[in-house]
Amino acid sequence: MSSGLSAASAAELARAAFRRLAALRLPPTPQNYSRVWAELEHAGLAQAPGEPAAPGAPQASAVAEDAAAAPWRQLWEQAVQLALQPPAAAPALRQRAAQLLAAAHAPQATAQLQAVLAGNRQLWQDWRRLRAEEQLAVDRMLELFAAIVGHLDQVFGGEAGGAAEFVELRQAGARPLDAARIEAARSLIEPWLRRQAALQRGALDARSTSREVVGQVLRSLDSFLGENRAFTTSLQGDLHRLQGGLEGEQLAQLAQALLRRGTELHRSSEDFATRLEQAQQQAEQALQRIQSLESELQAASRQLLEDPLTGALNRRGLDAAFARDSAQAAQATRSFSVALLDLDHFKRVNDSYGHDFGDEALRGLVQVARKLVRPGDSIARMGGEEFMVLFPDSDAVSAQRAVERLLQGFRNRRMLVRNTGQRVELSFSAGVAEFQPGEDFSCLYRRADTALRQAKEGGRQRVCVAPAQQALADVAGDA
Repeated sequence: MSSGLSAASAAELARAAFRRLAALRLPPTPQNYSRVWAELEHAGLAQAPGEPAAPGAPQASAVAEDAAAAPWRQLWEQAVQLALQPPAAAPALRQRAAQLLAAAHAPQATAQLQAVLAGNRQLWQDWRRLRAEEQLAVDRMLELFAAIVGHLDQVFGGEAGGAAEFVELRQAGARPLDAARIEAARSLIEPWLRRQAALQRGALDARSTSREVVGQVLRSLDSFLGENRAFTTSLQGDLHRLQGGLEGEQLAQLAQALLRRGTELHRSSEDFATRLEQAQQQAEQALQRIQSLESELQAASRQLLEDPLTGALNRRGLDAAFARDSAQAAQATRSFSVALLDLDHFKRVNDSYGHDFGDEALRGLVQVARKLVRPGDSIARMGGEEFMVLFPDSDAVSAQRAVERLLQGFRNRRMLVRNTGQRVELSFSAGVAEFQPGEDFSCLYRRADTALRQAKEGGRQRVCVAPAQQALADVAGDA
């Protein structure tokens, strides 16, 4: 700090420095204070009261006003830079924003303040108009998406997989837009599109093969009929000659000609039969290709919804099954329950017998479940050793009985340890919850999980049921 200042000038400069620190929201450390003091002294604020300022130096009030306006100026610049970043704005709008920022930093910016302010107002008006146009385009795109989803069942002819998937697709276009929902909808619809494209290609191949086969048959038939007509014509001529009277050698020649033409006709008939057989084989091969393609597509579709280790539904398959069963239960006011299963002491099983045996145990549970539950029930792997079984048209009591039968069947299976020949009895604990109107998956899962923990705390190898009144409290709490 300069030592040539008068006391009054130093006091004024000190007050200005503190105001500057407050305006810039800087802590009053010695380093910050010294820096701001030097900036203000250099700007000409350090003259004594009554002394004229140096030529071109700003007045103290102007410097203080500039210091107070600095944070707001910085915020304005950041707003312009952030709001008009690509791809939010058109290139022309971004160019105008850059010109406006450059004008605000120009040496003569104060003299052109009104022009800068007018440009700022026009810039934001145009920006709002652009955003409104983009929003209108988004709305129209969502309407188009809703219209496409509304006709998907007709487009795919029932191949899309059920009403639950369409509900999920319609929710993808609901506001507020959510990236996770949109991604789920994309992953849901892509297999349908691939399946339809493959089937369309198969249908085109089948039609092309059919046209070729029919063309070959028609050409062969036309050739065969032409040869028949020629044979008939020559036969009529021979009959004429025979009626006119033939003797000796002429009669022998006629007999040889008839035999030759008969042999040619027989050979032609055999060729025609061979061509028909080849055409039939081509048609059968085309049909087999279509059937093979359909089988591969069905297998691929199942793999998208199945856990690769156990063959149970994966989380995506579970979501689709739950959406289907819960929607049907809500529409028809029918019971619907779920059971959450967790293998007892699974870590100990893996540590004692190896991970291969643990995998066999997981697969064994799914195999037993498929034998003992109804065809309309579904089993899904939640992850690790946890599974969920869906019981449509079942209340909690019926689902509990079904899970208890499953528990007994799984214990009786006694899994084989291959390297030792030992038989091991395994078990699981389970929690059952009955679906309540208005309940979503997460709420139902929490209730089933609470009942599962109760079963574990009660000694494992048992099935507990979540109280129905808890569901209403959960739904109210979520609301």
